[in-house]
Amino acid sequence: MKRQNKIILIVLLVLLALAVVIFFMKYRIVSYKEFGKTKFRIEKISGTLKTLRDFDVKDTARVDKIFLADKQNNTILLERKDNYWQVNGDYVARRDFVDVLLETICDLEVAAPVPKTKMDFVLRSLSTTSTKVEIYQEGELVKVYYVGGVTQDNTGTYMLLEGSDEPFEVHIPGFAGFLNTRYTTSIYEWRDRILFNYDVKNIKSVTLEYPADPDQSFSAVNNGNNNYSIVLLKTGKPLQGVDPMAVKEFMSRYKKVGFEIYMNDTDEYLKLDSILNSKSEMCIYTVEDIKGRKTRLKTFARPNFKNTYDEEGHFYNNDIDRFYGVINNDKDLILLQYTLFDLLTKKPGDFVAR
Repeated sequence: MKRQNKIILIVLLVLLALAVVIFFMKYRIVSYKEFGKTKFRIEKISGTLKTLRDFDVKDTARVDKIFLADKQNNTILLERKDNYWQVNGDYVARRDFVDVLLETICDLEVAAPVPKTKMDFVLRSLSTTSTKVEIYQEGELVKVYYVGGVTQDNTGTYMLLEGSDEPFEVHIPGFAGFLNTRYTTSIYEWRDRILFNYDVKNIKSVTLEYPADPDQSFSAVNNGNNNYSIVLLKTGKPLQGVDPMAVKEFMSRYKKVGFEIYMNDTDEYLKLDSILNSKSEMCIYTVEDIKGRKTRLKTFARPNFKNTYDEEGHFYNNDIDRFYGVINNDKDLILLQYTLFDLLTKKPGDFVAR
């Protein structure tokens, strides 16, 4: 009987060892960090193939760097600074865009496996047109995956984790749409679109120059002690009868003034030299702060590409809704709206007390 029990025990141990071997042939245990704590997960292995599906990074408050790279060698490097995000080391990043990306990184979930009938197509697509995503927390690389195209019903996005051989259809629960546009590698989408952002107390002057009408060019000047004046550029003399509070109110409008889009990656940008040398220049805006730093904006009429007519059927020569802006030493072409800039555009007579 004892011999029989030993045999049974040996058989059970052999079967257990065999089960362990089989388990580790098909699965692996890996560690990962979540909310600062080390956790473990089991990943399936099919032969030499690995299946990973853990796309999300929950603790986005610790994310301090995100790197994006597409197959055309376009790259975006987002880095968290003290109170803002920087893109590619040179520009302030759009906070709304960064926030959406962080929410996406946090909320990603696998919606479904890629059907076997589409597997080859999706893998080929990911190898040729995907965007690589690297996510860092406190300087440490914690996640790498590839973002591809959208599913046929436009409700999911194909993604593949680095080290895995199986892509998935990934989505955000409750959001009906695709996610690849949130990982764009266009620098002009990521750059901040705030043109002027001054507290009135920090503004030394706001100057408006009208090349076609120099008599109307002026500077609104902060003289200190709540004293504001209008200086005519043609004569260099202060305008008499000015309401100082009207000048202050005008200067206060230069707080958080944005623009619509960068035009640098459009066909219209190819005509930048022609725009700068044209006679369509409308107004040059220059804001100087109390430390002597200046922001300069040149504005130009934009052609009537929409072929708009007035009520009497007369063709407008120029776009009646939008116009061009040129900034950053004539390097960037932007699109502006009249509805916003009408509030920022004055003539000297507008400040005379009545």
